[in-house]
Amino acid sequence: VGLIVRIIDIILKHPSQPKYRKVKMSAKKIQRDIVRISGGIALLKCAGFRYPISKEPSQSARNSGLLEFPSSSSSSSSTSPTTLSTSSLESLKKFRREVFEIVSKRTKTCIPELMERARDEDLKKEKPSLERLYFAAIELRKLFSNVIAASDADGRVSMDFLSLDSGSQVFKYRLRSVPCSIDILKQMGYEEVRGYWRVVSPVVETFVAAVEDLSAEISKMRTRTPVFKATLKLVKSNPGQGPRVLVSTLLACLCRIIDDPDNMKYHKLKLSVLFRKSGGFLNGGRQILTRLGFKVDDVTETASLRHTRSGEVDLNLVELRRNDLQRSWEELNQM
Repeated sequence: VGLIVRIIDIILKHPSQPKYRKVKMSAKKIQRDIVRISGGIALLKCAGFRYPISKEPSQSARNSGLLEFPSSSSSSSSTSPTTLSTSSLESLKKFRREVFEIVSKRTKTCIPELMERARDEDLKKEKPSLERLYFAAIELRKLFSNVIAASDADGRVSMDFLSLDSGSQVFKYRLRSVPCSIDILKQMGYEEVRGYWRVVSPVVETFVAAVEDLSAEISKMRTRTPVFKATLKLVKSNPGQGPRVLVSTLLACLCRIIDDPDNMKYHKLKLSVLFRKSGGFLNGGRQILTRLGFKVDDVTETASLRHTRSGEVDLNLVELRRNDLQRSWEELNQM
């Protein structure tokens, strides 16, 4: 279905070019995704594609011949044979909308299975932590949501491709370190080309289903992240307003780092100053600093933000943890 929709999208994008209206059935991808799939050729014919001969070809000819979309629904039409008639264009758009409605209700992605497997593997580790998997799911959802946002009312993506830089912090630190993320990208049609992960002619309904599946997986993990657990301990172990003041202070510090990453004074916190604002040292205070990416030094009584091996600030991770702290605090206050 995805390949047929992509073929239709190309025709709608280039209605005056006949070469895009021909489907070579012997092509490897067509054979794999349409010819060998039960009902594949029938679905193409439902869309309006026809064999370019008056008599129905033999089975072998059907599987290796040529299907094309006629320029008009009527042979007596005055429309130029090189340009699709208005009625043909409308017919294609209607077919695409109907397919979208049906598939969007039934589309299943590989995401639930891959994410469940990744969670099971994480639990086998000596020190399990779902943070990497949780943040990878968040970044994948953002990426796929951008594909949906770039589509028009008919579900066609308005740009030739959407890409992700292989050198970006998102890919290097959030996705590449989580093997199932790469598997998900490939399943969604992404390919690595010259330093970029690109998806060409994405099927929007599949991305809608993927975003829904990722949202469900994120929801399953939201109370199991290190930041959430540390925030929960902080709230349960300290009565009064101390936890609220500390969380507010930490959120403000993280925001300053995000807004001005080159200003190193925000990367090092004095514990005495930090906890004085919250009314004294709090149980779980050091733990929440650690979970937010700070290295606590009891000798100097400071907490320094950890950097990457190359010495840079992983701003993407700082922002994700800041958002996780905000979410955790809000959810705990609603309990």
